Amino acid sequence: MAELDMDFNPAEVPEDDRSFEPLPAGDYTMQIIDSEIKPTKSGEGQQLVLTIEVIEGPLSNRRVWDRLNIRNQSADAQRIAQRSLADLCLAVGITSLKNSEDLHFKPFTGKVAIRVDKSGQYGPQNTVRYKARGGAAPRAAGAPSVAHQAAAQASKPATGAKPWQRASA
Repeated sequence: MAELDMDFNPAEVPEDDRSFEPLPAGDYTMQIIDSEIKPTKSGEGQQLVLTIEVIEGPLSNRRVWDRLNIRNQSADAQRIAQRSLADLCLAVGITSLKNSEDLHFKPFTGKVAIRVDKSGQYGPQNTVRYKARGGAAPRAAGAPSVAHQAAAQASKPATGAKPWQRASA
């Protein structure tokens, strides 16, 4: 038992204006405010749990969470999570990551979507894709830029023929 040293009246407390509904789908300026490694449900892997906060606009201070299966028996789940973590690192300008705290309080653009649980066990939840603040999808160092890819495409013949099938000039 704990003595409160006051007479608490819940009727005197204003209504909470925070919503537990998912964020509407769209792009938001966000930052990671907390991260931790937890075991996966099976106990056979590890997930990086990220707490993400909106930092601009009318929905500032709203939070979403992301769970990245960075070590998982499913190679596909691990690949997806590691790609997402790589996109986040690139979006915040990190080229090598050893401690998830290095991700904290660095703004990025998060593309938020709403996922509906097909089993009906859970309500709608937000998912986040990570983008650089200019809005462009992050790209790995050494990856060709969009302009470079467009120039390469423009230099290809419009015929669609394979190189050995093209008539020589």
